[in-house]
Amino acid sequence: VLLTVVMLFTLSCAETKETDDHANWKERNTDFINNIAANCGNADPESATEGQSFRLLSFKLDPDADWGNSGYVYCYVLKKGTDTISPNYTDSVRINYRVRLIPTDNYPEGQVVDQSFKTDNLDPTVNIPYSFRVSGLIEGVTTALMHMHCGDYWKLYIPYGMAYGTSDKGTIPAYSALIFEINLTETARTGQSLSPR
Repeated sequence: VLLTVVMLFTLSCAETKETDDHANWKERNTDFINNIAANCGNADPESATEGQSFRLLSFKLDPDADWGNSGYVYCYVLKKGTDTISPNYTDSVRINYRVRLIPTDNYPEGQVVDQSFKTDNLDPTVNIPYSFRVSGLIEGVTTALMHMHCGDYWKLYIPYGMAYGTSDKGTIPAYSALIFEINLTETARTGQSLSPR
């Protein structure tokens, strides 16, 4: 009887054992981006419509060189805005955003590590966008913003080299590719101010 109890306890513990979400983290993040790259469309960023995807080379990189998959932000249009002006590197913006890590066993949609969203889905009547300088954001987000228009709502897949690289950043482990949802709501040119809140 004691042996049966021990065996049942052991099996129970094995069934509830949590997986290590960050095991082989660098390799898994690289594989994730390679998979996204393989399935990314080639729509024109300026005329892409809802449901289309494309890639953008980092604004820091030489377009004549071969950077592999790690030199691009992979973009998916969730909603198309109506404005025609894109922010410049030195401009200020207001955005709604959510940041996730790649999907894992414990977080099938990816662990949320930062967000301005107050609701599960983007709701402009409830969510209050945050203001940033375009130049003060991570490379992948800066690259995408310089192609977005007010009203655009995109999902971005950013390789770790265009995010926080090989260093931990708060709850974000080193070598983390990031999944961003970004809704651009306002742009102010250099020397101008965003609207008062």
